[in-house]
Formats: sequence, structure tokens, C-alpha cells
Amino acid sequence: MRQFPKILVLVLLISLIGSTLLFLHSTSDYQNVGTLLHSQTNVLSHELQDEPTAKIEEGYIVHTSHCQIPDVDLWHPSILQYVRNNSPSLACSRIATKPPLTYTEDDMLYINKTNSPFYNGSLLFCEYVEIFRPPNNDFKFDLGHKRVVFTEKVLVKKEFIKVYCYSTNNTLMYQNLHAFTPTKPLLRHMKDNLSLRHKRRGYLEQLNVLMVGLDSVSRLNFHRQFPKTLKILRSNLKAYEMYGYNKVRDNTFINLTPMFLGKYVEETDWNETNNEPFDKYKFAWKRFADAGYHTLFAEDAPSIAIWNFEKEGFHHPPADYYLRPFSLAMASTSSMWTNYKHCFGGRLETDITLEYVYNFIKSRQRAPHFAFTFLTRPTYDSVNQNTDQSHAQFLESMIRSRLLENTILIYFSDHGIRRGDILSTYIGKLEERLPAMFISLPDWFARKYPQIAQNLEVNQHRLTTPFDINALLDNVLRFTGIPKHPSANMRSISLFDKVPQDRSCASATIDDHWCTCLQQQPVPVSDKKVIRAAKVLIGKINKKTAAHHKVCARYKLDEITDALQATPTHKLMTFKLSMNDVIGRKEYYGEEAIGRVTMYHITIRVKPSGGVFQGTVKYDSTTNSYRSSGYISRTNAYGSSSFCVKDHSLKKYCYCKELM
Repeated sequence: MRQFPKILVLVLLISLIGSTLLFLHSTSDYQNVGTLLHSQTNVLSHELQDEPTAKIEEGYIVHTSHCQIPDVDLWHPSILQYVRNNSPSLACSRIATKPPLTYTEDDMLYINKTNSPFYNGSLLFCEYVEIFRPPNNDFKFDLGHKRVVFTEKVLVKKEFIKVYCYSTNNTLMYQNLHAFTPTKPLLRHMKDNLSLRHKRRGYLEQLNVLMVGLDSVSRLNFHRQFPKTLKILRSNLKAYEMYGYNKVRDNTFINLTPMFLGKYVEETDWNETNNEPFDKYKFAWKRFADAGYHTLFAEDAPSIAIWNFEKEGFHHPPADYYLRPFSLAMASTSSMWTNYKHCFGGRLETDITLEYVYNFIKSRQRAPHFAFTFLTRPTYDSVNQNTDQSHAQFLESMIRSRLLENTILIYFSDHGIRRGDILSTYIGKLEERLPAMFISLPDWFARKYPQIAQNLEVNQHRLTTPFDINALLDNVLRFTGIPKHPSANMRSISLFDKVPQDRSCASATIDDHWCTCLQQQPVPVSDKKVIRAAKVLIGKINKKTAAHHKVCARYKLDEITDALQATPTHKLMTFKLSMNDVIGRKEYYGEEAIGRVTMYHITIRVKPSGGVFQGTVKYDSTTNSYRSSGYISRTNAYGSSSFCVKDHSLKKYCYCKELM
């Protein structure tokens, strides 16, 4: 057999390697992007890969193989008549005609005598009585018989009190209610023992938990109505925003039960017929209490509270510090309410509730604690009402007092607005299903456990649900520091772990009418809207090479080879209302909402180059407009056909005129 000289073999080998590298370089864009939209079973598979720093595809807030949720305009034309910009934050300063005569600091109650001229008569003395919860009753409060008299200040050892002040002729001139969070020695001793026992089980870190809920605030409306709070969450607290956080049921009760219990309501023993109290269920606050955490549960608007409205509530206080008796006492003192029942005694009800939370955390900053507060009244039935100033001041106080340095903070809502004409639009329906959800970690924790921080970064643009928050709370409680690798078929996935990119509404158990993921289906390439979308795509390609028009050819459409459309589900677009939570639960449908957004995912061949491109074009039915959205990939080799441009990012788009 003839032997080739070694030098010749070496030359041939080098030549072969060089040719291969050149070919790979010229086709690298296609190989990196893959076969986008070419298979109905793996549509848009080039989205967020598993790299933690991956960027979301333009035009989407979630863009994974099994779920795509469109990014919509905060001020979309279809909703402009329903939402306002720069709505003022609720305040009481203009409503209250008299400044308060009493105020609190820590566990002290003071008389502000400088304010007494605002009241009839000359102040003689004040006294207070305890407000307390009667046994086994979540709907009443009682007043104590013992009256504590004071003339300047007094130490208060009760949680809730009602104050009366009298003039020199013994006429009642002033009354008010105050809430405290006093130390309970027996409770503290029990908690210390439980906490020590929990630590001995080998769990790492003991993070505190603070959960602040706002009723009926979508992610988009949080941006509109809470800009100051949003800025603090993002800039100061480096919070992760869960863009794809999708509610799983209709109202507050049946969304927050999965969040805190990890079960749908129909999976429990409760239903509208037996209407039993909720004491036996292991809600998150109870699980944390069993591990030695001091717990707080605080709501406003007691008549529509989550587990009380048309329900039995709790026969025993669900947490160590439970604001409900105080809230009931406030509700019964009708003379002190102003500004459509937003202000009590010249103060926002929201401020009173948040102050209670602040004082609880301040007095227990060295002990593990779990605090849950939910504020309903300001945002319950209005898309243009907010308490942004109150929440911003609350967070600023928490930061200034360094009360969040060992705390995971969860700022969230249960769902978007559920009533009003805005729900006649697609944007409104999208907002109803995508509530606000922000999660902030302590800086030291994010540095110590970078994989968890990276997972949260990725999960911002994954499909998530209230079940995942429940799993997250369990993860905090039994923290091992080792991320898991959950399956897409798991209903509850801790957000400390990476949510699989192939998760769907079905695997997350989100019903079709609540699912915000777009539904994809083939569409004829001859469809007029597809042809229009293809021309828009070509226009974007030509725009990329416009600065090199002297050397790069201008493309025209040769052929549309494939087309898919992604649209909201029919059930989402026609959903009207849901009746009943468990027994006889039924959904009702009606006319389709206006403002449908359709994403066209198309593959085209252009001339003169014969280049094959894939991309997405968004069609907005409100404005009848088309816009190319996101990355345009080339799926066939272009070799040396773009030799006339040096910019590598343009090589896949340019076809040199010299070759024509």
C-alpha cells in the first residue's frame, strides 16, 4: 500500500480542520438558536435556557417551551379609559379635623396635652380599658372592667386598649384605640424551647419571614399605583419580581389557602355546608409557630377578612399576636371613621395595621418570627386607589431600623382587580390572573447561597403559582442549603429551586380559564395577517442592514414556509365569573373581551439570498398594528455571502450585492 508523506498528511489535516471551523462559524447562529417554532411540540424552545443569567425574549414576560405570556403595555390603548396615572396616595391629613390627644411609643401610652385645645373643655384625666377576644369566637370583642387612670403617661401591658379622656366637668372629650405588642414571658419561654429543638434537627439558617399582602393588585397595577414602594423593593431591597406568577383560583380565600396550606380548598374537609372553623389546618403560620417562631396575623377590614367572610374563622387565635379583636373594636366605633372608612381617628387604617407589624418585629428582632399581614380595604374594588406612601414609609422604617437583615420579605397580592369594565379587555383579564409578587432576600444570604439567588433570577420569568410560595415557606423552615431539581409535573416547587422550563398550566394545575399562557396552533401561510407579519419581519431585517445599503442587498419575500399563531385561550377571553368555592363551583362565559393580542411565529425565505429566517411578530387588534418582537434567527448557512461587512452581528442578515 502506498504511503503518503507525513508532511502531506499534516497539511491535509490542518486544511480540513480550518474548513470545518469556517463552516461552523458561518452557521453558528443557526446552531445556537436551534429549530425555533419548527415543531408544534417544542415551540419557542430557544428561550431562556438554564443559564441563570439568561435574558427573556423580547415581547414576553414568560417565554418557555410550554408557556409564553406576552409582555403588554402598561398604558395600552384598550385600558386607558379605566386606569389613571399618578393617582394620589390615600391620606387623612385633610380629613381629620382634630389631631390625636394620645399616642404610643413602644409599650408606653402618652397624652399630648398641646392638642387638648382642639377639644371641648379642659383636660382632667384619661383612662383605658382592655380590648380582648372572648373564648372560641372570631366575631366579637369584649371590653375589660378594670380602668387604668393616667394624667401624662402610663406603661401598658395589654395588647389592645380603648382610651377615654375627660374634661374638668367629667364630660367625655376624647376616645381612641391603641394596639401594642407586649412581651409574653410564658410564650417566650415556650418558643425558646421549641426553637432550640428545631435547631437540633440540623437545619441551616433561621430566616425570619415577613409577608405583606395587598388585595386585588396586579403586577402591572402595582407598577402604576405603587411607584415609590416598587422603587424601594427593586433598588434598596433588590427584590425579585415574579413576572409569571399566575393565580390558580378566583378569589382571595381560594388563592391564599394554597399559598399557606399547599392544598386547594376542595382538597380539605371544609365546604360551604359544614363551614367548620380552620383551627385544625396546618397553615404556614402554625408550622412556623411549632418550630419556635413568634407569629403575627393582621388584617384590616374585618367584615371581609379572608377566612372569616361567610366563614367560621378561627375558634382559637391563629397566631401569637392576632389583630382581629382590635380591628373589630375599631369597626364598631363608627364615629371615628372618616374618608369612606379609610381613616380611623385621623390615621389611615393601613398605617395602623403596618405600625402593629413594625412594632411586633422591632420587639422581636432577636427572636425568630413569622409575620403575615393582608390589607384589603384600599384596593379591594378600585384599580385607581393606592396606599403607596404608607407602604413606602413602612419599608423605609424597616430598612432604617435594620429589621430586614435576617428576613425574607414577600410583598404580594392574591389576584388583580376582579370587577369593573376593565375586565372587558384582554389586558384586564391578563391583569386579573397575574398578581404582584416580589421576594427579597437578605444580602448576606444571597451571597452565601448564590445558587438560590440565581434560581430566583431565572424563576422571575417562569410560570409560578401560590403553591410554589407554600413550598418556599417550607424550604425556609427546613432549610438545608441544597437546591433540589424538581420535575415540571410537581404542583408545588420551592422558588429556591429552579422551576423547570417545560412547566405548563396543566402541570401546575391551573385551569384553562385562569391560564395566561398563550395557546399555539398552526395557521395557513396564505393568511392575510401572516403575510403582513412576514413583511414586517423582512422590514426589520432590512433595517438592520440599512446603514450598509451600498453593499448589502435589500430583501424581498420569496416564501413563507411555516406559521404558528399564539393567542389567549377562548376560555380566558370569554370568562365572566365563577360561583361557589367548593360545592357546585361553576364558571360562566360570555362575549369575548376586546383587545386581543396575537403572536405570529413565522419562518420565511427571502430573495435574492435564499436566506431562511424565523421570528415573532405581535399583532394588536386594538390598534390594528404589527410589530416585530424579539430575536430574528437565521436557520440556514450563509457561508461567505456576507464578506462585504465586517460586523459579525450583521453577517447573518447581509447578502453582498457583488454576488448578484
